Amino acid sequence: MDIRQYDDRIEIRYGEWNGRRTIYMDGRTRPPNQAASPLGYSVGRYEGNTLVVETSGVSANITFWFTHSDQLKAIERYTRSADGKRLEVIVTLEDPWSLRQPMQVRKAWGWAPTETISPYENCEKPTEFRKATSQP
Repeated sequence: MDIRQYDDRIEIRYGEWNGRRTIYMDGRTRPPNQAASPLGYSVGRYEGNTLVVETSGVSANITFWFTHSDQLKAIERYTRSADGKRLEVIVTLEDPWSLRQPMQVRKAWGWAPTETISPYENCEKPTEFRKATSQP
């Protein structure tokens, strides 16, 4: 993952599927008629040293670990370790269609400034996993 911060936005490039995401940091909100998309529409702010990102407008069933609607909302809280060598995120997912209560996911990355990002090749979503965990 490559993160670049500018005055009005943060841009993230993921190795998975060569995804590119913009997080708007200038106080804007999601336009009311914005169509859903695979990465949704993200706005962010800092709370102390924590980057808080709120994402909505995510296309339905874009994740492979559970079935969800286009009403999915995510709140991500990114925090760096004291030594700056680890980035941790706690994601809280809410979807009135598929989740009875918010779900949390945690992930961490190690600092690797000499690594290069290249898209995964022959990367497919595991369809059997989706079938096993799908909800009506």
